[in-house]
Amino acid sequence: MSEYMALYRKYRPAVFSDVVGQDHITRVLRSEVMQDSVSHAYLFCGSRGTGKTTCAKILAKAANCLQPIDGDPCGVCERCRAFETTFDIVEMDAASHNGVDNIRELQDKISFLPIEMKRRVYIIDEVHMLSPGAFNALLKTLEEPPSHVMFILATTESHKIPATILSRCKRFDFHRINTDDITKRLEYVSEKEGIEIERDALKLISLLATGAMRDALSMLELFVGGKGITREIAEKSLGVVGNEIVLKLLRFIADRNAAGALETIADSYNSSKDPAVLCSELGNMLRNLLIMKCASGSVSSLIDECADVIETLRNVEDKFTPERLLYCTEIVEDTVSRLARTGLSRRTVLEMMAMRLCDSRLSTSTEALLERISSLEARPVSVSVSSAAPEQAKKEQTSAKEENVPPVPDDAPPFDFDDVPMPTDPPPIAGEPELPKPLGSDETKAKPADENIPEMIAYGDVLEEIKAKNMILYSMLTDSRGYLDGDVMTVKVSSMAIFMIGADPIMKQTVTECASKILGYAVTVNIVEDGGDSKGKKNDDFPMF
Repeated sequence: MSEYMALYRKYRPAVFSDVVGQDHITRVLRSEVMQDSVSHAYLFCGSRGTGKTTCAKILAKAANCLQPIDGDPCGVCERCRAFETTFDIVEMDAASHNGVDNIRELQDKISFLPIEMKRRVYIIDEVHMLSPGAFNALLKTLEEPPSHVMFILATTESHKIPATILSRCKRFDFHRINTDDITKRLEYVSEKEGIEIERDALKLISLLATGAMRDALSMLELFVGGKGITREIAEKSLGVVGNEIVLKLLRFIADRNAAGALETIADSYNSSKDPAVLCSELGNMLRNLLIMKCASGSVSSLIDECADVIETLRNVEDKFTPERLLYCTEIVEDTVSRLARTGLSRRTVLEMMAMRLCDSRLSTSTEALLERISSLEARPVSVSVSSAAPEQAKKEQTSAKEENVPPVPDDAPPFDFDDVPMPTDPPPIAGEPELPKPLGSDETKAKPADENIPEMIAYGDVLEEIKAKNMILYSMLTDSRGYLDGDVMTVKVSSMAIFMIGADPIMKQTVTECASKILGYAVTVNIVEDGGDSKGKKNDDFPMF
């Protein structure tokens, strides 16, 4: 019985034409082999699983092949057959051989001629792990190696490579492999291995691989020998939350249905789905929605999802503004960070996320404020405040007072109006209108602005009523000042408070309702900015927010 070999090793390309998704590199390398112009040093950069080491081995074999075919190694000559066992092809892991001594040992050996091959090839993987001293030791050798030596360096973090090394190598950047190319390769491997798996399941594997062919083949290996593998089976085997739960949660968030979102999270938690994976997949769906909102024309090249998922996203797209999507993305990202360091249960963190996603008023971030403003701009709300006739309210209060006034005795002396002291306040300055007195001040208690106002009512009573209804609004009005003139109440606030309250008609309506309740009749509220020394008043008379 033959020894089992992992799929990514078994189906590793042997020629450039089998390399998937890197045509811009394989075309140049094949041309160099055909023209016998292979360089002495190469640098292959790119993310994991994109074919760096594979191309390095193919290039090393092709450069030593006796009869290359269109730039590919023939695979039948004695050098190609001896490639896997020869001592002339040296693979070095810089992660574990990153010291100066390792490079000096390499330098001592490169002067010897190859035994079986035309060139001695050194393939150094993860070269960015070399120490600064090792890089310095490699410089001169890399710049002018013997004619029979070739270096191929591979790295996933090219920014860590010193500029002196980069300038001595011919650089190639490997791209992430797109999902369609990965899916086609998985179909080929599945057919060869006899794996009965649906295309949707292969597409899921391609999405999860994030451009790495090796990762995709490693995931496909879970289903070797499987029959009738569907997307649902693949989701359970791969530990994926699944589109059904994520899209269901997204629909509840779109409708601002916190109860439904909490039930969905409970179902996911009871099914032992990983909260971090749920956040990751929800963030990906929000990203897809943002692409739909901002990208013009077809987005099929930007969104790697099935047709039914894209259709669902189209149905909820109109319920999100770009500002809300940015806010939701920020909340999801914050939740991922909290899951890694919180002392609360992971379920509690997810539930907090769901409530904040459904109601931006629960967040104090700048993104939350922008989301609320954008929602108001998209769906303007007209607020109409019903104002009953002040005369009617005056009559009702007058009749109520008369019911509690004791009757005047018949023998009571007549009231002498001459004994009533006249007010001694100085007349108002000419040319400047007199500002109504603040509610609850001594002057309004002695002489109300309107006879229908109860004597002891103060603006502080209105604030207490607002505090009971909306704590956030109360905090904005803590240092405000209210003035009453008949059935019109003017509230002077800071510039920041007037910006936030003016952008939210609901807040102004709340002030109107609370003031009307305390005063006993309907009033009209005007929210104005505190001008400081306006109308002849001093700055101290009008405290800022």
